[in-house]
Amino acid sequence: MPYTNENIVLNEFPALEQDSVIQVSDAGGCFKYISRFFGIDGKVIITRLPSVTQLSKNGMGSDELTYRDTFTKRRKLVMRIISNGRIYAFESEVIDLFLQGGRLLMTSYPDNIQSRSLRKEPRYPCAITAELVVGDATVSGIVINFSTGGGLLKLAEGGDLDVLQEARSEKTECLLKLRLPFDEKPSEVHCKVKSLSPEKQAGLAFSGDNEVIDRYIHALNLESIGDYF
Repeated sequence: MPYTNENIVLNEFPALEQDSVIQVSDAGGCFKYISRFFGIDGKVIITRLPSVTQLSKNGMGSDELTYRDTFTKRRKLVMRIISNGRIYAFESEVIDLFLQGGRLLMTSYPDNIQSRSLRKEPRYPCAITAELVVGDATVSGIVINFSTGGGLLKLAEGGDLDVLQEARSEKTECLLKLRLPFDEKPSEVHCKVKSLSPEKQAGLAFSGDNEVIDRYIHALNLESIGDYF
């Protein structure tokens, strides 16, 4: 499990990191999505609205109609956010929407907040379509697991192992391009090829700022907790 047994109840939030990953679900179980925490204004929680596709609603007309039909005033929501090594779970109600520019959801400040510490897991299984750019060459595949320090890329059929072999031998800086479920634009992570296997799998070591990977791992943590917390 990605958390310890420590469980405390708070009546207010500590300082939370802006753009922290947040999971939002309807109290009745009608939808669940991953988005970002934007901030707190007085007694109002502000989060970014998801893409319409995350809400799994089709044929409802414009995006604005979809959002307003989904986030009706006083609709009860369950939210879980990870910040500074802890997860916070609480109930909230829809207050209003801001649909210009950034598209934000305003909800009520909770009366009680449950909190647990996270503990680190070495690997997180996943299936994310990706491209690895090595100089002028591009190798397609699927990232099948992540850690904070690296990942495992399974090459697509016809993937050129020679390109990766050369990258590993010369310790070439590569660029991993992938689309994470909560980001509208593709993300990029600098990395190096550390290992290759006969099964056409490449072990990657991330370098530089791993904020993108940390956010995705937080999203996996939230998903694994499910309805237990």
